[in-house]
Amino acid sequence: MKNQSKWILIGLPIMIGVLIYLGLLLWRWLFVFYNDVDSLLSPIIAGFRLDWSMTAGVLLLLYFPYLIYIISGKNWAKGLLHGLTLILWTIVSITELSSILLYKEWGSTLDARAVSYLAHPGEAWASVRDFIPWLELLLGLVIFWGIIFLITQFFNWVKPFKIRDLVGWSWLILLGPLLFLMLRGGWQKLPVTPSDAYYSTDMKRNIAAVNKVWYFIYSMIKTGKNDLRHSSNTIAMFEQEYQESRCTNSDKDGSWTDKNVVLVVMEGWSADMVDYLYGQENVTPFFDSLSNHSIRFTNAFSTGFRTDQGVASILSGVPSMESLNVPNVISKVPHLPSLPSVMKSAGRSVSFIYGGDLNFSNLYNFLTTLGVDTIIRQEDFDRKYRTTDWGVPDHITVRKGIEVMNTQDAPFFSMMLLLSSHAPFEIPYPNDFSDREDNASKYKASVKYSDSALKFFFDDAQLQPWYDNTVFIITADHGSTHSGWAGMEDQNRFRIPLIVFDPSANRVSPEEVTVPCDHFDLPLTICKMTGADATPFLFSRNIFCSATSQFAYFNSDHFAGRYGLTNNCIQLYDTTADTGCSPATLFLDMIKSWYNHLGN
Repeated sequence: MKNQSKWILIGLPIMIGVLIYLGLLLWRWLFVFYNDVDSLLSPIIAGFRLDWSMTAGVLLLLYFPYLIYIISGKNWAKGLLHGLTLILWTIVSITELSSILLYKEWGSTLDARAVSYLAHPGEAWASVRDFIPWLELLLGLVIFWGIIFLITQFFNWVKPFKIRDLVGWSWLILLGPLLFLMLRGGWQKLPVTPSDAYYSTDMKRNIAAVNKVWYFIYSMIKTGKNDLRHSSNTIAMFEQEYQESRCTNSDKDGSWTDKNVVLVVMEGWSADMVDYLYGQENVTPFFDSLSNHSIRFTNAFSTGFRTDQGVASILSGVPSMESLNVPNVISKVPHLPSLPSVMKSAGRSVSFIYGGDLNFSNLYNFLTTLGVDTIIRQEDFDRKYRTTDWGVPDHITVRKGIEVMNTQDAPFFSMMLLLSSHAPFEIPYPNDFSDREDNASKYKASVKYSDSALKFFFDDAQLQPWYDNTVFIITADHGSTHSGWAGMEDQNRFRIPLIVFDPSANRVSPEEVTVPCDHFDLPLTICKMTGADATPFLFSRNIFCSATSQFAYFNSDHFAGRYGLTNNCIQLYDTTADTGCSPATLFLDMIKSWYNHLGN
């Protein structure tokens, strides 16, 4: 009994740590298996330090219950320690399983941004439910319950006892500092961070290596803190160069002075959906026919990959920033540049039409603060039309758009955001892609349906008196990986269609612009074209400018990139490798530095 007591004293925290670490290895195996990572051993080796750091954190949370048990020798104290261990393992498992599923859809694991979306669980569930693989979910439950079983069996074997000697007290005194040292990852000046597990230029491998719980906690701590990767002097030098090279004028400026401007934003249309870019399957026949009589942009990019990022970029000229939902930072929104306010100051009425819940990502507050006159959302439609998880199907929404535009005094500015091509890709009637069950085909079916809704809109619009005096800008809020054409760490993930159609121009063939551009360039361009004040948009360029030296920028939670006609690259965050792509992270730091001081 004495030998068992000493074993329990020393072996209890060690055994709990071993079981937690074993569970982490199993979760990592499932991540590698589900997300098609080409190696298991390398992520295990690269993630070893972070895994044991997180394991030490779990043991630190159990330290005082462990003390109570060792000192009291009571069964209830053992039960408390056992129960808390199971609770912590459950939290670890939820984080790990959520990350495995989210990465396939978002290219990021569970973090502060994902948690912010959980305020609207219906929409969040609709986004991911069709991407839940039941085999992997079953394997996840096996991992979860398997470790539960082993922990419980171990505690059933442990017998209560009291600490009695100096050796035991010395162990207890040393255990806390030892665990804290493990938690921070060693004696070095700075504690470990998720990037300490990065070992590859392939971000998928790095994410496989990163401890998901550690990353989640790190993202929550960093919420609202836009840390910079470069010195203030380096950022200032880049900003000076950026502003000096920023092309803001074109020979088309002022040509929309008396015209209405209608901006139609399609949910998640990637560049391979449209024929003038990389499409080959006739997914968007109406858009393609319209593009043949438009100005079309062959190198247009979104800076981010979510709708809230796209809307903020389009209406405020604010490029996306990693892990940040700009509309959700209520204290900053009143200080943002506002295209709607500029349009109103220029004498235009402003409307925004959407068939979904604008409380999602705080978009309703964002739009009202920016000064939009008329805001249409799902509550403005009869309940019988709210037939999908995201709200009203596109063909109903575009009819409402026509109604709203018919009430606006000319010249007006209107933005219409469609939603039916958002996962889970619910459409009201079938088309060529509907008979296939894979997610890529479901996505294409939803895009083709949205294209038909776009046709309904133009069929109606051309009957209205304002049609011939209106310029239509059609783009996507962000790109997509759903078709399989673009990867998570791929510039093509951010490529989007963008066309400008003017019925009065009577173009018999398209005009193509190859100069790279971004969402955040649209506010300045619209202001320049309509004769409005473009000065609030500090980072926008004119999309009609012919300066071929311009770059498009984009970023995710894990990398930044830029695209130029002769030079393009992607830079993974927090890597020591010299990729020659520091301007991508410098651009991001420039935006974050400006944003950090906004409103101060």
